[in-house]
Amino acid sequence: MPTRRNLFRTIFRQALPALVVIAMTILAFRSGVNVSDRGDIPDDSFLVQLYYALGLFALGGMDLGMPTGGPRFWQNVLIAAYFLAPALAAAAVIEGLWRAIWLRLVDHWPWRDHIVIAGGGRIARAMVDECRARFPSTRILVVEKNITDAQENHFGPIRRVHLLSGDMTEPRTTEMLRIGKARSLMLLTNDEFANVELAVQTRESLPERSAPPMLVRVADLDLLARANRMLGRDGWRPCVNIHKAVAKKICRESLEYMKGHDGRETLVFSGFGPFCQTYLREFIGLRGTDHIASIAIIDKDAELAWQRFFDGLPAAQQEQIASIRVFPASGIQEDPRVWSSIFHELAQDGGPPENFVVLLGTNSYHSNLKVAMRVRERSPAAYVMVRTFEATVFARQVSREMDLQIVDIAEELKEQLTGWVTELDHRRPG
Repeated sequence: MPTRRNLFRTIFRQALPALVVIAMTILAFRSGVNVSDRGDIPDDSFLVQLYYALGLFALGGMDLGMPTGGPRFWQNVLIAAYFLAPALAAAAVIEGLWRAIWLRLVDHWPWRDHIVIAGGGRIARAMVDECRARFPSTRILVVEKNITDAQENHFGPIRRVHLLSGDMTEPRTTEMLRIGKARSLMLLTNDEFANVELAVQTRESLPERSAPPMLVRVADLDLLARANRMLGRDGWRPCVNIHKAVAKKICRESLEYMKGHDGRETLVFSGFGPFCQTYLREFIGLRGTDHIASIAIIDKDAELAWQRFFDGLPAAQQEQIASIRVFPASGIQEDPRVWSSIFHELAQDGGPPENFVVLLGTNSYHSNLKVAMRVRERSPAAYVMVRTFEATVFARQVSREMDLQIVDIAEELKEQLTGWVTELDHRRPG
């Protein structure tokens, strides 16, 4: 379905020039310009003048003859309209034919040694940039089920990158993409179950020698382990958690802070999704549970999110963490009442808890930064980590002034992408 922005773009790019030509023609007629092969058009009604103006797009004035009478300027304007009208009509026809031909070519184009990327989000964009830098002559097919204006604007001008509309779960789409001839297949959509399902289908439908090396984005830690057991081969685990390396890095950095303070830590997580859960798993693996005094979770479904995380832990870690006080706070992180309840529950001697470690890990990066500033005001000694993607100059300046730890996913992702692309290229068939 066309969006409002697509409608405005079509009007501006196609309809507006045509309206300008029509206006030029009618103004010329109404200014006294006549034509050699017709009667007194300047004296005719507006509808008659509009009829002749519209006829220019088909005949370009060949049925009207040359301008006569009237001001010289408006005669030149009418002559310009004679050229512009058929040119616009021809351009529209050529564009329509090209679109029809291109759609037909895409369905039958003999793609070979190309890269297929499912998904057009931020991760896919970063992957396209990495692949273009490594393989500048390789064509990249970016497949998105519902293409947005932002995706068209981003991928459209890039050479050798083709943004295609299609559902990767449909056999027709996979046949069109000729995945068996691809250099690599990267499934990077936000739907991790669809990513895994397509990876399994591809593995089963193609002979082992012709199956391209795959990279599968999976955020759920339990699904990640299961899918890697199914899809792993020769030591390569195609399913990756993009949060893991970032979580491990910031976990080690926060541990350096904790080692410089006595006592146990109070951990607060806002948005207890895959990112925060990955961090906590890394924390438990590196630090253990003996140093955790309590855990607070802010999430719309805080209790459910914690229970899912707890059930996914090994039995030994479940026993260890069962003795830790967990405070699930259902709500959104920008609600001051949520933070008031957390500070009240975790307060020590009437003040904020000692060794207060906060990870603001929601997908709303601007909200993370705003909440971080409020947390800093209430707890000057807290260690506050702020998740963001491509941190702005303002965010970095605020982080320096208020001693906040910016976690820029984009920066950490670049290093991961380089390693993944290198490994995929080494595993190319043949």
